[in-house]
Amino acid sequence: MASPTPSGFPARTNSRLDAFLRRRLPPEVYDAIRAYEPCIVASDSEKHTLKYVVLSDRLIYLTENPPKSIRRVVALRDVVAIDLIDDYPEFLTPPNRETNQHIRIIYYSTLLKNECEKSKGVRKFLFPFHHTNANNKKVKEENNDPVFWKGKKLESLNESLFRSEEKIKHFGQLKSELFLKDNTLRKILCLTTELKGAAQKNFILKRLFWKTSDLFYFLVNKLHEYLPESRDKNALQNKSQRADELLACIEIIQTLGLMFRETETESSRLNTLAAKKGTLFNLVVILISEPQIPKSCPVFDIQLVADSTLVEMSFDAELQKLVLEYTDTATALLYEILLVFQQGNLGSGSTNFAISWMMSFLQSRPPTITFVASVVKEVVKGLSASFQLLRPSQAVLLYQRLYILKSCLQYSKTLAEYIRNDYREEFRYFIHMPALEKRLPLCYPITQPTTQLFHEVLKLVEQKQYLKC
Repeated sequence: MASPTPSGFPARTNSRLDAFLRRRLPPEVYDAIRAYEPCIVASDSEKHTLKYVVLSDRLIYLTENPPKSIRRVVALRDVVAIDLIDDYPEFLTPPNRETNQHIRIIYYSTLLKNECEKSKGVRKFLFPFHHTNANNKKVKEENNDPVFWKGKKLESLNESLFRSEEKIKHFGQLKSELFLKDNTLRKILCLTTELKGAAQKNFILKRLFWKTSDLFYFLVNKLHEYLPESRDKNALQNKSQRADELLACIEIIQTLGLMFRETETESSRLNTLAAKKGTLFNLVVILISEPQIPKSCPVFDIQLVADSTLVEMSFDAELQKLVLEYTDTATALLYEILLVFQQGNLGSGSTNFAISWMMSFLQSRPPTITFVASVVKEVVKGLSASFQLLRPSQAVLLYQRLYILKSCLQYSKTLAEYIRNDYREEFRYFIHMPALEKRLPLCYPITQPTTQLFHEVLKLVEQKQYLKC
């Protein structure tokens, strides 16, 4: 991937290519471009041709050098597996040959009539991933049947710039309104929901979010006001108020999760997290802590019992539902944060992050044991309930929980021993491969990586020796 500029936007090292992309791509697609870089393409029809790979939020494109047309190579939603290939391109000379890395992307054809049918159109695409000093790459596509991109009505450069400026202005307005001191909780909830919706539609808002650290700092501090318990003492007794607080916190965490997702190439994200490392660790503590809710108050007046019981039950059920939703949302965000540290550990991110540091921090926090226990129990629940297939969202959560368990087993001696000693029976009778196979549909793209991750977790649980990072 090309290194982004300090502002967090993709590096504009080729003005001709950038101008071409502005002309040929719709504004919303151009704004979603993550990076582009030169590469060498090898296929049945081409032999070591210099081209450009363009990565957007949904597709990988190829264009000539100099650019004349643009074709769609693969849709990211069709990707089912990504593997690191350990080889050296013979056509490169040292030191580029040694610093080059190949990634194989396996994806299903979008021409399938039924997503769950057994695919006959599996293709392999070798996509380059390299260290910053590697300038020559190789792309190889097997089953040479490219799908050419056909654009809609092309819009002018001025209109594209205008729409981008509109999004920037919209983000600035949302940010200013969120920072108002007299905001109510409901107002913050509405503004956060609007921010999340806008970021889902336009990747440029994610870049703007990480460009400065003030909004990240604000949202984490807002969470700290209500989690694990509310600073407002009235919320300790008022179930309706506590429900509103939890709802707002869920929305904030979902928004933060969205901002973390698919922003690995944004250097501004790493800069913000490094500058606000204390805020990041505070966020982690919040995510692993169980939110406090009001206890049911006894009713001494017999005449009020009949009227109050149904109301209490209704509020209790709502609060329990919100706690479960909060736990799922917090798990998803913790997974995204662990990815940041894992990427740093692999050398593809900032040197300020390493997964071993994060796990060392986690094992020293009192809430971590309880959180890990809840993760194991949720995995057991997901695999041992009925034989009903997991919904897509449940499958994603299962993968995220397994990733968290793998991180604990692989990088924390304390947490690994706890999992092996306290949940030996769960892994023997409930958490096993046949149970996973019964719950995960083969047609889900996440099934194959989940199965591989599940196998790795089981292997780590069976090991007696602690694996050093």
